[in-house]
Amino acid sequence: MALTSIGQQKTPGRPIEITFAAETGLPSDSQEVLLIGHAASGATGLNTIIKIDNSGDLAAASAEAETKFGAGSEAARMVIAAVKANAGQSTLPALKVCPLDSGETSIPVPAQNAIMAVKAEFVVSPYDLDADTASRDILKTMALSMSGAQRTDNNQFGTFGLGANMAVQSPSALFMFDTQFLIGIWFRDTGTGPDLSTYTVAEVAAAAAARLAGNGIPFNPVNDLTLGSVPTPKKTDDWITVGAGLESEAALQQGWTPLRTKPNGEVAFVRSVTGRISADGTGAPVVGAYYDVQDFQVLYFFRKTLWTTFSQPTWKRRKASQSAAVQLKGELIRLAQQFETQNMFQFVNELAKFFQVERNASDRSRFDFKTPVNVIPGLHVIAGNIEATTMFDTLVI
Repeated sequence: MALTSIGQQKTPGRPIEITFAAETGLPSDSQEVLLIGHAASGATGLNTIIKIDNSGDLAAASAEAETKFGAGSEAARMVIAAVKANAGQSTLPALKVCPLDSGETSIPVPAQNAIMAVKAEFVVSPYDLDADTASRDILKTMALSMSGAQRTDNNQFGTFGLGANMAVQSPSALFMFDTQFLIGIWFRDTGTGPDLSTYTVAEVAAAAAARLAGNGIPFNPVNDLTLGSVPTPKKTDDWITVGAGLESEAALQQGWTPLRTKPNGEVAFVRSVTGRISADGTGAPVVGAYYDVQDFQVLYFFRKTLWTTFSQPTWKRRKASQSAAVQLKGELIRLAQQFETQNMFQFVNELAKFFQVERNASDRSRFDFKTPVNVIPGLHVIAGNIEATTMFDTLVI
C-alpha cells in the first residue's frame, strides 16, 4: 500500500499531504428516547418527529414542551416526566417527540413511518401495554424493524418499544409478549377519587425510558434505582411485595419490569428486563439469561461499535484481499477486548479462537464474519447460608 496518495510529478517539489487516522476507540454511548404522546387540540407538527432542545433543564424543557405541544397535553407531560426522571444525573438522553392528534386512539401510519426513519433506542407508547393489543403490536413491529441488520446505515443499532401498565392487580395476569423488542413497566396504582395518583401510564413509561436511556456503559443493572419523578401510589395496598415467591417475581416471570415503592416512599426499579421469555417465542424459558435490558444494550452498542469502525474510509475503500480478511479478524478481536476492558464482555481470549471471517460464497467482494461474545450478566442475587453452631461452646476452666 502506498504511503501517500500524492500523484507522480517530474517537476521538483516537496508536496506533503495531511490525513486523519481512523478512529479506533469506542463510539458515543449516548442513547435517545422517542416519546409518542397526544398533543393539545390545534397543535402543529402532528405525526412528525420534533426534537427537544432542553432535555437537561426542567424549567426550560417544560416551557418548550408546552409551547410545542400545548400546556397540560399528554406529550408535554411525558417530556416533563422524562426530564424529571434524570434530574441531577450526569448522563441525560436526548429526547424526541412524535405528537399525535388529541383524538387519536392508536399510532397512525404516518407517525409509524416518521418514527421508523429516525434513531431512537427507546420508543415510548402512551397506551396501556397490557390492555391495548393493537398499539402494542404496532410498537413491537416498529422496534423489530428499527433493530434489523440492514438498519445500521440509517444510524439505527437496536430499539426497545416501551410502555406501561398500572391497572392489572395480579402480576401473573400480565400479558406475556415474549420478545426482546418490548419492555413492559408494571406499576400498580388502582386508586380512584382522592386515592388516585396524578401520573398516567404515558408518564410512567416516559420516566422509565429516560432513566434506562441515561444508564451508559458498562450498562450496569438499575436494581433499586429511583425514578425521581414518579409519585408514590396513594393506596399502600398498591405497593407491590418484593422477593422470591412474591409479586415482583411473578411480574419478572411474565417478562415485565416491576416498579416498587421503597419504605421511604421513593419509586424504583426492581429489575429491568425485556419481554424475552424464550429463544423462539414458544414460551420455554431461556437458559443463561439474555433477557435483561442491559444485556441487549451491550449487544446493540457492540453492533454500533463494529459499524462505526468498519465505516471508516480505510475500510470503505480497499481490496477484498486475504490480508484485509486477516486485519478484519484482528479488529474484531481488538474491539471485543475493549469491551472486556470496559467490563461488558468476558472470556474474549477464549472465544477469539471461534471468531470467523470468510469470503461470501456467492459474492467475492463481500466478507462475512461471526463473533461469539459473552456479555457479563448483572449481579442480581447474592444468596448465603448463616449456620448457627455450638462449636467452641464448651466452658473450660
